[in-house]
Amino acid sequence: MSSNRRSNRRTPAAAAAVAVANNNDDIEASGGDGNEPNNPRLQAMRERSRAVAEREASRLARPDVSLASRKLGHASKTKSAVSSTPFGQLMKSSKGSGGTTNNNEAQEWCGPFSVARQMIVAREDARKLRLQQTEEGENDNKEHHPLDHVMEEAKLQQQRKENPSMNWISRRHRTGNTNDATNNSNYYVKRRKRFHQQKELMGLGGNSVPSLFQLCINYLVDNFDHVDSLGLVDHSIRVALCERLVAQGKMNGAAFDVLAEEGVETLELVDCAQVTQDQFCDAIKVLIPMGLRAILLQHCGRCFGGQAVNTIVGMKSDEIQLFALSLAGAYLLSDDDIPRLIGATSRTLSSIDLTACPLIGPQFCNAIGEHFSSSIGDVTNCLLELSLEDIPLKKEALLTLGAASDALRNVKSLKLRSIEAVDDEVVEIILNSIDEGSLEGIDLSSNSQLTDEVLSSIRRRGTNLRSLQLSGLRNLSAIALEAFFTPIEDLPSPPMLRKLDLSHCSHDEINDAVVMLAAKASSFRSLADAVNSEIEISSSVNPESLVSEITNSLGLVHVNISGSSISDKSMEMLAATCKSSLEELDVGFCAGVSDKGLGYLVSKVARQLSKIHVWGCAQITEDFLDGHDRVDEGGLEIVGVWMKKSGGRSLR
Repeated sequence: MSSNRRSNRRTPAAAAAVAVANNNDDIEASGGDGNEPNNPRLQAMRERSRAVAEREASRLARPDVSLASRKLGHASKTKSAVSSTPFGQLMKSSKGSGGTTNNNEAQEWCGPFSVARQMIVAREDARKLRLQQTEEGENDNKEHHPLDHVMEEAKLQQQRKENPSMNWISRRHRTGNTNDATNNSNYYVKRRKRFHQQKELMGLGGNSVPSLFQLCINYLVDNFDHVDSLGLVDHSIRVALCERLVAQGKMNGAAFDVLAEEGVETLELVDCAQVTQDQFCDAIKVLIPMGLRAILLQHCGRCFGGQAVNTIVGMKSDEIQLFALSLAGAYLLSDDDIPRLIGATSRTLSSIDLTACPLIGPQFCNAIGEHFSSSIGDVTNCLLELSLEDIPLKKEALLTLGAASDALRNVKSLKLRSIEAVDDEVVEIILNSIDEGSLEGIDLSSNSQLTDEVLSSIRRRGTNLRSLQLSGLRNLSAIALEAFFTPIEDLPSPPMLRKLDLSHCSHDEINDAVVMLAAKASSFRSLADAVNSEIEISSSVNPESLVSEITNSLGLVHVNISGSSISDKSMEMLAATCKSSLEELDVGFCAGVSDKGLGYLVSKVARQLSKIHVWGCAQITEDFLDGHDRVDEGGLEIVGVWMKKSGGRSLR
């Protein structure tokens, strides 16, 4: 009975395979020879099994076409056999390779899935043939003129003049190494070889000699159980030791005691999940009176809670010299404790960074307005940096933060990221509470309610803005962004940015015009140059003509425009305006960027360019990866090379 139930659950393709197996069993039971070609009973069974398999395979390949309208001949194993190679390449056998086909192999049935694969291949070939015939028919119907080739050549020359990246030639073609033996090898092998070569050039390969600093760090971590004190070592060394200890799973209570010894001015831990609250409180009782200036903790939910706040509040006010407080994952820090913590440290505190603290609420915003307002008479306590990410604040609390007092008047860096209540009104009120010219960096990423109106608020208050991060704002339009970076009378000049992040916005809205205007605004010597410039930013302008109007001391440094509709024109503009400043570029999932655009950019930008992200760019081939001008020098890291061979079908 159980076997009948299992057979009822089989798919039609599996039922066809079972039918073939049962027929073969019948043949063996009857004593027939499976290789006997003249056996009528054997041939009848084969025909019957083949009919069932082809019927089911047709349904699997084209479920939208009725069976009556679909006819298929016998399957060819040479076309549809499943290969065990990584990319499905068929390995031809020596049999029948001399120009003839093995008839026995052609008559052998190869299964319903192989038939379905053959039908898919045949459908794809038919589609390509139709497209080819259509193109040929259009060419035949055109009227030809003797000067057509001259006009096409003139048009091509004009395009090359307007787009200098079209003139870029890969080093593989310049040196004639396009037909080397590695081109016929497996693509994964070539990618692995390229990856190891890149690591070797950057000094990170397995055969490279590690630096003396890295050798010392590794030796200390391997023997950290025997280390009692680090002495007067630099803060960067303690951070490197902490990162290495976390990577090897050795960041425990004993390691914390060594890193948090007396005399440190900055307590920075990348992961303090193994530190208890009692141990942390005992440490800060000693460190704060000894001159601790900053507490920077990641994954501090276990060690930083009400007990830690009570320890800090219980100290004398003149002993507390904290100027920076950064807490990530403090799930024990309640909304009742945070006001007391801010009140105890507000005399010297100038930087607050809270990430993923789920219990923070309106009392935190009230405490900011109460302790940092100018009305209290102490001009020394001014908040310079406020960073809030993934904090469950309500809109009323955020409005209070900007409208109740002038506590944010001196803020230079503002971060409101992944907060559901943040909208255009909240941002406008908070920015209006900041003195004009004070704000230098703003991050409003991952706030789905923000629209084009937020750009107007930023333009009016961010005259000295240097960092703009608007990642994930899907409601921004291209028109608003172009207006934001365009000099307009009666409005402050566009910001001269050093960091621009417009990643994961609407694909069609982040285009070449937006990037070109942003790059131009960040690199002009003065507003007068931008206003009086007769060169209009358009797709027909050669970016190299702007070089005389820009200054080499300015320009974008970090650019993230992944997931946009930009093309090689943006690469040309970045190469012209950010030649001496660009250090990192992210063009992931930008299908319009080609080998020539990136190759031209690398050839024009100076050696400070250290990283290019190309995740999702399946169109990038070996012409750029193995042919850009710095492929043998090192110092330039290409992040996100695809495992799938470019030009083929890729899994996205």
